[in-house]
Amino acid sequence: IIHNRGDYKDGGGTKIGGIERISFFSPANDKAGFRGERIVNYHLRPLLRKDEYLLVNLLVPVKNGHYIEIDCIMISRKGIFCIETKKWVGHISGNDEDEYWIQRYDDPYKRDKQHRNPVKQNLMHCFVLKRAIKNDYNIECAVIFAKLEDGTRINSNYTYSVREFKAYYRNQEDNKLSIDEIKRLCQELSCYIATPEQLKEYRKNANNRYIDM
Repeated sequence: IIHNRGDYKDGGGTKIGGIERISFFSPANDKAGFRGERIVNYHLRPLLRKDEYLLVNLLVPVKNGHYIEIDCIMISRKGIFCIETKKWVGHISGNDEDEYWIQRYDDPYKRDKQHRNPVKQNLMHCFVLKRAIKNDYNIECAVIFAKLEDGTRINSNYTYSVREFKAYYRNQEDNKLSIDEIKRLCQELSCYIATPEQLKEYRKNANNRYIDM
């Protein structure tokens, strides 16, 4: 059953934060990450009403001066969604319990890559986010692959292609948050949106993403 979209309009919800332009001289890894976020945001915004929000590129403090980066938070009548975006290509394998996921290529000259489990990473983000809003609300965890070529070896309750997430989201009830709650949560969390300079400094040290809570 697809629930009534109500007063949803073209252009969708209000996006706050995010990097709009990528420098030609940016590192290749940064460009891939930014493009992945941009693709997902392009698909997520139309899911929202104008009085619902998409917060992008947040740095949320944990302890001892450390932060974690959260790609995207959706705040809507359907709830709060903490979203990790990935733009991995090739054949992806892994499950929710693995420490690492494997990325394999068809090109025989490219070596397989090992990545930290994105689900565990984002569940940690959900924990930090829930603490930031004083544990008052449930946080939905979603890892979205912007362009998933082969996910047949992914066994996960939290991982989606863009199409899968859109279908999942649209089937959620529209009564989990009120307009007042949406506005208040947006105000509380907007202070964590990072500037491009802050993100650049943070990303110099990728180890910050995996510190103990």
